[in-house]
Amino acid sequence: MGKLRELEAGINREIVEVWHHLHQNPELSLQEYKTADYIEQALRQIGGLDRIKRVGQTGLWVELKGTAPRQGQEEIVIALRADMDALPIQERNDLPFKSNVPGVMHACGHDVHTSALLGAVRVLEKYRDQIPGTVWFFFQPAEETLQGALTFLADPEIDFGKLRAIAGAHVGNAEAGKIRLREGPTLASADLLRIKITGQSAHAASPNNSRDPIVAAAHLIVQIQTLVSREVKPTEPAVLSLCRIEGGTKDNIIAESVLIEGTLRTVNKETRSYLLDAIKRLGEGIALGLRVSFEFEVKDGSLPLIGDPGVTKVAEAAGRKIFGAENIEFASHAEMGGEDFAFFTDKIPGTFISLGAKSKNGAEPQMHSPGFYTDEETVRTGILIYSGFVLEYFGVDF
Repeated sequence: MGKLRELEAGINREIVEVWHHLHQNPELSLQEYKTADYIEQALRQIGGLDRIKRVGQTGLWVELKGTAPRQGQEEIVIALRADMDALPIQERNDLPFKSNVPGVMHACGHDVHTSALLGAVRVLEKYRDQIPGTVWFFFQPAEETLQGALTFLADPEIDFGKLRAIAGAHVGNAEAGKIRLREGPTLASADLLRIKITGQSAHAASPNNSRDPIVAAAHLIVQIQTLVSREVKPTEPAVLSLCRIEGGTKDNIIAESVLIEGTLRTVNKETRSYLLDAIKRLGEGIALGLRVSFEFEVKDGSLPLIGDPGVTKVAEAAGRKIFGAENIEFASHAEMGGEDFAFFTDKIPGTFISLGAKSKNGAEPQMHSPGFYTDEETVRTGILIYSGFVLEYFGVDF
């Protein structure tokens, strides 16, 4: 552990400067061209890496093959992942390294994740002769639009069948210097729901000549909002929120159609499937009764993110050695936010580590807000747990 701490301390200021640079120069999903160029240039200065490859236009796949003797003939491969994209938000913070891009900021900590993973590459390269396997590093774009992980999974050169384990990290509301873990359901699926009800327009004074889609929408909204409370077990987490409704053009014209949009969040596939079927059932019933048409579109978001118990225990063991047991927390329940890291954990045993970002005695950082901030200590925490996870998995003394 002394060597790991020493290596991290030796690069800490450089990696913090990387974080500041990324925070000042945020880029939106699938537009991370300068970010990818900047990280690739930093990677090529490290030396000793076996592969640096673009994935899509803005992703990076990095490979480090350990040279320590291996047990058996099979190559053991594990992966670390960080996301790189920013959000369309105007930063409100008064920082010397605040965003230079109008209307765009790193309001979800992806600049921290990317910086920490770069630091982990530098640290783990120094352990190359002690690692009896291979480490892949995924610098991933477009997490916010849930496209980036799928870009990696679609790359024909990346053989995901080789991967034994994967770990990702994300800033969270624990105190800086701590990490939070969870086995089992960790984050929810996130689906966009789009409903269109079409009726027949008429003058408001002659409603008998209409088939009113607003009335139908009102019935449907009330019934949909009873699904979680009346058809899902109270112990099963689920959120079904209808957040947008649009219909009509004037106060004396009965509308022709109504658009309803919302989101569905669940932590297991069975509940998700049941609720989607139930929405369709209710919509079709109301359409039949009120003589309107019902169209239901689901834009698949992320899957439920499930933390593998065995892989999570590796992260816990590494965290105890690095930070001490008092700085390891365990989430009591799944959060209902979504993450495209779930596309990886659906195929590979994995764990998602929450990095404390709350400054001591400070307010909780509110993600996706103009005032979002991260404590500098979070960068150090990220480098150490990314690196420690790999070393613990391969049984390397650190």
